[in-house]
Amino acid sequence: MMETKTIRELCDIVVDCPHSTPKWTTSGKIVIRNNNIKKGRIDFSSPSYTDDEHFNLRVKRAIPRSGDIIITREAPMGEVGMIPERIECCLGQRMVLLRTNPDICDNYYLLYSLQSKFVQHQISWSEGTGTTVSNLRIPHLEQLKIPYVPLKKQRLVASVLKSIEEKIILNEQINNNLAA
Repeated sequence: MMETKTIRELCDIVVDCPHSTPKWTTSGKIVIRNNNIKKGRIDFSSPSYTDDEHFNLRVKRAIPRSGDIIITREAPMGEVGMIPERIECCLGQRMVLLRTNPDICDNYYLLYSLQSKFVQHQISWSEGTGTTVSNLRIPHLEQLKIPYVPLKKQRLVASVLKSIEEKIILNEQINNNLAA
């Protein structure tokens, strides 16, 4: 039997987004929305923005920082991405910020684990929980079981998966250039 730990055990911070729509602007601070998160990545090619005042309201619970993971709560449920270096942003609606405890969990290991069939199956247990769309509730999210191995092995697994992901991204870029 494999050892597991919950999100609550692995993360220093599990912060739900404000349950409000930001004031949209044509420039300013980046707001990450559900449609920006796909296949384990955050796509900044079509960013949304808000002003400083509304940005500050949206980061009251926690200021997102590089290496933090964002998971969508609905529409779609269970998509994840990691905030890259040098990006100042806040969360839109229907998402949660996860910050790992670096003493026991590698953030890339958690990112890849959240995309695994094992964890996505647990997330799917939230199907049918909302009145119009399914919703990953915070208590359920915090209790998701993540396969646990020692930190050194987590880093090794994450390093291999990150290398594969970088090759996939490079191949996608090459394919897009060839198609252009």
